[in-house]
Amino acid sequence: MKISDFFSSEERLSEMKSFLSDEEITDKVIEYFTTGNNVARLNMVERGELSEAKFGTEVKEYIRSVYPVDEDAVEKVYQGFRSFVWGYYIIDALIEDPDISDIKIYAADRIYIKKLGVRYKADLAFRDNADYERFVDRCCIRNHINLSYNNSTQKWTDLSNDRYILRFSAITKLLASNKVTTIHIRKHPKHKKTMDVLVKEGMLTQEMADTIKRKQEAGEGFLICGKNGCGKTTLLNAQIENLPRKLSVFCVQESTELFTESERDWGAYSIIEGHGEEKINYSLGDMVTMAQTMDADVIMLGEIKGAEARQFLAAAHTGAICYASTHAESVEDAYIRLCDYVRRVSDMTNEEILYMLKSLKNAIFIKQYRLCEMAECHWNPKKKCLDLTYLYKDGKAVE
Repeated sequence: MKISDFFSSEERLSEMKSFLSDEEITDKVIEYFTTGNNVARLNMVERGELSEAKFGTEVKEYIRSVYPVDEDAVEKVYQGFRSFVWGYYIIDALIEDPDISDIKIYAADRIYIKKLGVRYKADLAFRDNADYERFVDRCCIRNHINLSYNNSTQKWTDLSNDRYILRFSAITKLLASNKVTTIHIRKHPKHKKTMDVLVKEGMLTQEMADTIKRKQEAGEGFLICGKNGCGKTTLLNAQIENLPRKLSVFCVQESTELFTESERDWGAYSIIEGHGEEKINYSLGDMVTMAQTMDADVIMLGEIKGAEARQFLAAAHTGAICYASTHAESVEDAYIRLCDYVRRVSDMTNEEILYMLKSLKNAIFIKQYRLCEMAECHWNPKKKCLDLTYLYKDGKAVE
């Protein structure tokens, strides 16, 4: 293909007369190659029919031919274009920062991050809200997500980054008070932290790590609780590597965050939530029920936050080794919360639910990336309730 096929001589002369900044040229190049008939060429790259390198050569030639800039500027403009199309544009640097766990965007100039557990306003911004909404559209296109009137809230996972699993949550401008789409990105490292690393980072002591490992080797499961972003998934991922290799694991989660780095009998599954006119729906509870037909020793549920607690509790009561996380403010609160979730969707009594909850023997409460509580629960037949025996409380061993 000749570069002259991309544009007319009139267009070239018109642009040559303009004196644009590198950022303005980048914006025009993005618009040119992501609209109209030029989208077909971009789609060929995404389908693997055209190499990114060849397409990149064409884009650079277009820049040279249309805009009066030197080679340094050509490369800068191309990198900006490439970041928008195959990266995440101006927030690429935030994604690559290993200390940043969360990125939240409310508007073009309102980007917030959580860095080492502390929230800050990021020192960067999109050009304007139109530029930001174009970024949102591109995020949806590259991840095959329909964010529309009938699908005003969406969640998805992007595995394309070499270092991180990116979990997206989006709320459209239809629901946002400021009439601008909200995007939240949670980062999970693709190379998980081991128990040894968590000890070095101070999440838990060596004694705690040894206790957890001993219980896992004995075939006991765990309920991990805490607030959003406290480190529950990080700990669960570390525990996965401590599971005996002889065990078969069935893991179900809302988005791909839990994974194994070793070869083992491991099956991981995500759910499908029907939105708008979409009728297909496979819930966490449906998949937990399916796990009981799959010869699984360990059933792992990424997060319990509703009706799926009923199926998960039933699985635990059949003798399966169960792992899960949930939002709660203490170990005691975690059991109460699960009891409430089950009661909402069944006619079981509190006593019946609590009796079944004894199958979830171990619970851990994490706060601000620190293991604060670890307890064992036991059924008290006289009081007909659960008793908790704390092994660690306030981050210290209980004598």
